Amino acid sequence: MKKSQTEFTWPYPIKWGEEQRVDTDILILGGGIAGCWAAIAAAKNKGVSVTLVEKARTIRSGAGGSGCDHWEHAVTNPSCPLTPEEITHAQIDSNDGYNNGISHYIEAREGYDRLLDLEKMGGKIRDTEDEFKGADFRDEESKFLFAYDYVNRYTIRTWGTTFKPALHQECQRLNVGILDRTMITGLLTESGKPRGRVVGAVGFHVHTGRFVIIRAKATVLCTSRPSRLWLFTPDLAGISEFRPMQACGDGHAISWRIGAEFTMLEKSVRAEWSGARSFPPYGTGNTHNTWYPCNMVDANGREIPWVDRDGNILETFADRCRPAPGQKFFLKGGGETWFQKYEYVGPDIVSTEELVKEGYKLPFYADLSSLPEMERKAIWGLMIGQESKTKIPVKKMYEDA
Repeated sequence: MKKSQTEFTWPYPIKWGEEQRVDTDILILGGGIAGCWAAIAAAKNKGVSVTLVEKARTIRSGAGGSGCDHWEHAVTNPSCPLTPEEITHAQIDSNDGYNNGISHYIEAREGYDRLLDLEKMGGKIRDTEDEFKGADFRDEESKFLFAYDYVNRYTIRTWGTTFKPALHQECQRLNVGILDRTMITGLLTESGKPRGRVVGAVGFHVHTGRFVIIRAKATVLCTSRPSRLWLFTPDLAGISEFRPMQACGDGHAISWRIGAEFTMLEKSVRAEWSGARSFPPYGTGNTHNTWYPCNMVDANGREIPWVDRDGNILETFADRCRPAPGQKFFLKGGGETWFQKYEYVGPDIVSTEELVKEGYKLPFYADLSSLPEMERKAIWGLMIGQESKTKIPVKKMYEDA
């Protein structure tokens, strides 16, 4: 190394060769939203020891660690006329059966209750300052703010940046043992045999290299899906779309090696918003989730019309937030699929391909200036400001520029 170069010194002590042994009743692998909830539920059983292992820092780790703008499918909230069974059936049917009906039913049946639990822990879920008083998407009695379908009101806008710290604090209150910065590399099975009962896990501390051995009576896998591995472009190595760098499929790998069975591996979806193509739609605006239902214009400032499921142009902004004539409800957010079943298709612009054929010029942009005031405040101040994908890389970066 040349003397003119600055030598890099690893900032943590090296502990190769050291071991940390942990004995616990229940082991939770993954400290994201799911892992924290699992740990909290387990720790409420008296006399049960719980250990949670997280590769990053639990207080902000996971896809929802830095925030979330929606609480989807809170069907049992008082303002929603739908049933959990209706939403669950729609989720399964809209995916032609390639979906997890069990988890969707739990979400629809219990999701609202968990949201109320989060509020008790310190999460913010209501417009308590009356910032949006009088808005079409607000329920004046509960002060909940709704998204997408303002008629059926089953998706609640939230201040999701408060959620992960609240869950982390609750884990600490319940004396959950938290091993941060620890990567699990393998599951231990009884007698070391594949498909045997899982009796613990092994891994290492990602800063120090210390080996970690955990023995457990029960193990709950709460690791994320492998969401940063799909971009096979050599010059973009390491790009992790808009999900955490830590979400690289560890749970799938360690499960596969002990003989676990997997489902839906034959399922494939269109994924033009993955990898390096993730942030442009979130930075310039789109007609989905966080930005819904904003106005869109083309490169020349020409407004792009919204249409219903039958292709009819929606003349008013309010029409974007209600079902089409004869339609009970539509799916948006986590319920949308590329199958586009007629029964569940909600308001949108026509496909990009069709718009280009009609003379619209790429790229397309959100036009927040022409939105109703409450909608503009909700999209930029609340949705963009609370969603993990946009809080820092979009809202903060734009406002600081």
